[in-house]
Amino acid sequence: MIEWLSRAGPGSLYLRTEEGQWTYREARDEVERRLRTGPVTVTPGRDASSVFDLLAGMAGGGAIVTPPGVDAPAGADPAGAALVVFTSGTTGGPKGVRLTISNLAAAGEASVSHLGHGPGDVWLGAMPLYHVGGLSILVRSAYAGGAAFLQDRFEPASFAAALRGRATMASLVPTMLRRLLDADLGPYRGLRAVLVGGGPIPDGLLERAADAGLPVLPTYGMTETFGQVATLRPGASVRRRAHPLPGIEVRIGEGGRIAVRGEQVSPGYLDEPDRSSPWLVTGDLGEIDDEGALRVLGRADTVIVTGGENVDPARVESRLVEHPGVDEAVVVGLPDAEWGEVLACLYTGPAQPDELRSWLGGRLPGYMVPKRWRAVGGVPRTPVGKPDRAAAAAAFDA
Repeated sequence: MIEWLSRAGPGSLYLRTEEGQWTYREARDEVERRLRTGPVTVTPGRDASSVFDLLAGMAGGGAIVTPPGVDAPAGADPAGAALVVFTSGTTGGPKGVRLTISNLAAAGEASVSHLGHGPGDVWLGAMPLYHVGGLSILVRSAYAGGAAFLQDRFEPASFAAALRGRATMASLVPTMLRRLLDADLGPYRGLRAVLVGGGPIPDGLLERAADAGLPVLPTYGMTETFGQVATLRPGASVRRRAHPLPGIEVRIGEGGRIAVRGEQVSPGYLDEPDRSSPWLVTGDLGEIDDEGALRVLGRADTVIVTGGENVDPARVESRLVEHPGVDEAVVVGLPDAEWGEVLACLYTGPAQPDELRSWLGGRLPGYMVPKRWRAVGGVPRTPVGKPDRAAAAAAFDA
């Protein structure tokens, strides 16, 4: 990683946070001051000190990055990995993904080749640094010689101002993009790419963003690949498909599951042996069109079977958050003697269940309309911020 910080001119900007900004030379000096031999465990914030601690760990014996509430196993061995990042743990416990410097370099090269970013770019982000969505901005900017601009939280007005400032690229999850457009419809100009991933994209959201001048590019990735493995090609017409990046192969395997292969795929998990196959079979369902573009259809491990019909809860959730009276929604399946499972929705917002049941029934098939509803102050989340479906189901038992 120290070598990557020497690629750009020493006076070129590498990092900007709410605290200030650092050139590549200053960033390298900060990393070298923190450098030590052996793995380090870091629970990072979105501040400069966290950034340099992470980079120093990666340059030393490996950085084990833990989200709040997750403890690395005592004596955990990165086994030669530069970085260990924990999965979201949406349907099981978080697992530490080992990522080598070769994985990170392959991810950086694939991103540069696909998006064309380089020393003149400023990549804006407001996602946690214990998640690949935030970490990848740091690493890929360093690989390309560009700058990373990190905001310590997502606030639509300040993010919009930064998009109109020096930023040329940005990364957002769909909820952040929706909140941005609800607060400020633009126009936005001068941006190279706005990557949108990390969850299902509601109908019409990409079109709204494009109308506002945002060059939105749907993106698919995972912790095991250090994020982005498929992204809509820049300049392509807006749609919910993504093209595999250079160096990545994608195929649809047994049961419709997406499988990926390439140099950026992690060799395995913390304290586990390396995987035996070069193909990583994911828990996501997908299809590949005639152009080789990938469309993600949902999670195989969250499909709810009710009355013989398969329901992807993410599709229901993305519809529900379009309702002005719903801020967040999590849909789960509950055991039922008659239907096998019934859909239940935990949501935040002022809307009433009868109102939502009627509204959703006009937009989705009847079997996709939840039978049980519960309004709450906040939906349960995993340590990395993804909806915790097991906790949501338990809330109905309570």
